[in-house]
Amino acid sequence: MANITVNPIMGVGSGPQVAETRTDLLMLTKLEGMPLGPTPTAVDRALGGLISREAKRSGFTGELGQQLLVEIDPQSHPQCPQRYILLVGLGSPQKFCGKVACQVFRLVIDKALELGVEHVTIPFAPNRMTVSSLNLKGTAHILREVVDEKLSGRKGRQSLKEIQLLCTPQARKHIQDGLDIPARHKRVCCID
Repeated sequence: MANITVNPIMGVGSGPQVAETRTDLLMLTKLEGMPLGPTPTAVDRALGGLISREAKRSGFTGELGQQLLVEIDPQSHPQCPQRYILLVGLGSPQKFCGKVACQVFRLVIDKALELGVEHVTIPFAPNRMTVSSLNLKGTAHILREVVDEKLSGRKGRQSLKEIQLLCTPQARKHIQDGLDIPARHKRVCCID
């Protein structure tokens, strides 16, 4: 089973430390009809605009479930400590809810398993536009349920070892509280 760790860092909202985080797969999100948020923008800037160019080329708008996988070429971007960036569409901010979070987390875990990566990093940005729909504790609990459901039934060797959550020091307790909530009898919100 993959270990979920919560790592408080300063600057998670503006992204410089996120852009410097060593991981196999960095998940970033985008709301439909909105520009990239501060964290994806900082990572994009560190990559010389690679994410925004790929999003434009592929027609990525941030629709719910839309995904853009960017494989980082170490020759072109030797300063980038990530192997892959996964940009995931969250859909409309007005429609964001627990089911959307569940779908997004399922998509990320599926992609990590498909790629065979060991480490996934998910930043939890402060001042999220979706905070009125789902708080950090609830979001973290949904992630725990998705990870448990996705990984518990897998046969054979499983490569995913760690899911690292990046957040502000103030958010750490709320996220850890959500991870500590016991599972709801193996039910996951988006498939209930």
